[in-house]
Amino acid sequence: MTFTSTVSSSLKSGLQFLSVWPDVSYAAVFRLTYMSFILIVQYFQYLYVFAHLRLSELQDLVDSLPPTLDSSLTIMKLMTLWTNRRVVREILSSMDTDWRECVNVDQQLRIMTTKASVSHFCSNALLSFNTFVAVLYYVGDYTLALMHFATAGNDTSRPFPMKILFPFEAERSPIYELLVVALFLHAMLNVYTLTTLNAFIFTLVLHVSGQIDIICQEFQTITEKVTYGSTGHAIGMLIEKHNKVIGFSENLDKLFSFMALMQIFWNTLVICSLGLLVITAVHNEAGVGLVRTLLAYGAIMMEIFIFCFAGEYLSIKSKLLADAAYDSLWYNMSSSEGKNILFIIMRSQKQLTITAGGITNLSLEAFASIMKASASYVSVLNATY
Repeated sequence: MTFTSTVSSSLKSGLQFLSVWPDVSYAAVFRLTYMSFILIVQYFQYLYVFAHLRLSELQDLVDSLPPTLDSSLTIMKLMTLWTNRRVVREILSSMDTDWRECVNVDQQLRIMTTKASVSHFCSNALLSFNTFVAVLYYVGDYTLALMHFATAGNDTSRPFPMKILFPFEAERSPIYELLVVALFLHAMLNVYTLTTLNAFIFTLVLHVSGQIDIICQEFQTITEKVTYGSTGHAIGMLIEKHNKVIGFSENLDKLFSFMALMQIFWNTLVICSLGLLVITAVHNEAGVGLVRTLLAYGAIMMEIFIFCFAGEYLSIKSKLLADAAYDSLWYNMSSSEGKNILFIIMRSQKQLTITAGGITNLSLEAFASIMKASASYVSVLNATY
């Protein structure tokens, strides 16, 4: 299969749906409508949270927090994404330029094709897994509860797909059926939005890593040009490409830095909630509920892991760039060319990273710290409960 972009078709459709892809029709209208829909549902979700904000109802409170906090995270991410639309356009434009430049060079095209293949697979896998988990999480308990109420012939307390409190009579037909459909739609759109953004950051990191691999490869082949004394133009091209990689990484951090900070904060709370639900389900021997909660727990951990892994992978690739420049035959070059290589090495010492609000770098060490902190909070909640 021939790839012409690191962005998969499913990811492109998601970015078009979120109205950040260039030249999307009626983008402002869609953004206003979509945000209004999320905020309305979010209001009723927090009504339920505040109504059960007491230790005696900790189980109901914790059960309502994951979908509620996920919706809040979606709002923050969408606002950040729409605020930085110009940055997104610059990133996408830079990606198109990179592909046009490498299409005529077989080695570079091979590197970018490999990265695109991995990107497309990961994007589709994330979408499939998160959709499966969302359907199981929201539909599983709702279907069982609905069958129970239908068998008992009790229509006084009809269930909804998520923990939510309406300040009006919402359990009579056809209002109930319309609300169930709207809540299912809200839940799936929320999952689709978060999955699109997670796949987007993974795709961007893979793209910039491909560009770094191309620079490293050029450093390996520069030895032949040293022999014939024709390295000046090649080094100039490498410096230009290195500057583009730095600019791309800065835009990447600018776009996802605040998202990463909110991701860590909100998902830590969600992991605590789901962790307590897992412990409760184990004690109560709830088979379906345990599987449902474990899959949701895994999906939330995967969200944080994607951000931390992206930061770690980008950092490792930037180190390889400095090593490749140092391993070139810079000592056989002219003094001016050797100085240019030295500048590349010095600039590469400052690692390319993704930060969480400019506070800390995202890495696997940060992911481990988040998991440790979440486990500590879960133990405290379990002792309190």
